[in-house]
Formats: sequence, C-alpha cells, structure tokens
Amino acid sequence: MKYFVMLITLLGISWEARAGILLDIGGTYISETMTASTNTSSTKYLYNVGVLFNLSKTVWGGWSYLGVSHSDTIPGTTTSYASMDTGPTLKWQFGKSQNWSLSGTFNLVSRGVYSSGSAAQEKWEGMSYLVSLGYLPEVSTDLHIGVSINYFGANYTKKTVNNTESSVSNSKTWIFPMISLTKAW
Repeated sequence: MKYFVMLITLLGISWEARAGILLDIGGTYISETMTASTNTSSTKYLYNVGVLFNLSKTVWGGWSYLGVSHSDTIPGTTTSYASMDTGPTLKWQFGKSQNWSLSGTFNLVSRGVYSSGSAAQEKWEGMSYLVSLGYLPEVSTDLHIGVSINYFGANYTKKTVNNTESSVSNSKTWIFPMISLTKAW
C-alpha cells in the first residue's frame, strides 16, 4: 500500500503526469536442449508490464510488474527459479521520432522460489532491478514495436524453507534480448 501512495504522490507532483499514459510490454522466451553423452535442457522466460505516466515530453514514470522463470535439467536433477517482482519504473525515449529508449525499474518487492533436485523448495524475498536499452520504431501513431537488450539483477536477503525463516545472501543476474511494445494515449 505504501508503494501505491508513493506512486500517486509522484504523479501528483507533475501537472504533465496527467497528460498521457504509456503501456509498456516486453517478453522473452529461450529454450535449448543439448544431446550428447549427458543430455541437458534449459528454459528461460521473462515478461514485463508497466503502466507509465508522462512526466515530460520524453520521460515517463510509473509502476511495473515482471515475472521471470528459469529451469535447467540434467539427468536426475532439475533446478528451477521463478520470481514475481513489482516496483517503480522510469523510461526515457530519445533520438529521431523517439525510437530509442532507456529504462530502469527498481522492484521494491521480489519474491522468488528456488528448488534443486529433491531438496526442499526455498522461498526467497528481496529486491530486484531491470535496466533496458531498446530500439522501438513507430509502426503507427504512438505505437512502437522493437527489441531491447536487458540486464536483470535480484538480491535476496530472506529465505523460508519448511516454515523456517533465515537470512541469506542469494542473487540472480541475467542479460537477455527482449521483444518490446509501447502504446501511448
């Protein structure tokens, strides 16, 4: 609730914040298998949805929600990680026709789940961030579609296993391409 109040306060500070809304959507899916003496497979995906408000002619601010999942399998063991994160985001569009964008999201809430083999599932809590540099040409009025290169980082400070909580220092990083779409009103 306090994050929602912070967002409303941020938007209320700027008159331009009421001028426009930007829907920012992105996603990636990567799947691979290797057949050799030891067969392996890996599946990774991430999606991001943000609702942003116009703060100036080229700057948008708002709230973002993202989900990430990774699963790696080798014979006899599957290791998986999934996280749902949410937090404030800032996006700057620049260049000719504002086709380039640089955005950053600081996820105040990051809740992950980690499991490996037959070990008990771990629930992680912490914070994460996502930084994106994209090229999204305008395909119709106020609709941009393109690609971005992204860096995701998460740091977890709390772990819960079988209802037992403890402090940890777990992290996850990932660099990946993403298909992105923005629509402004």
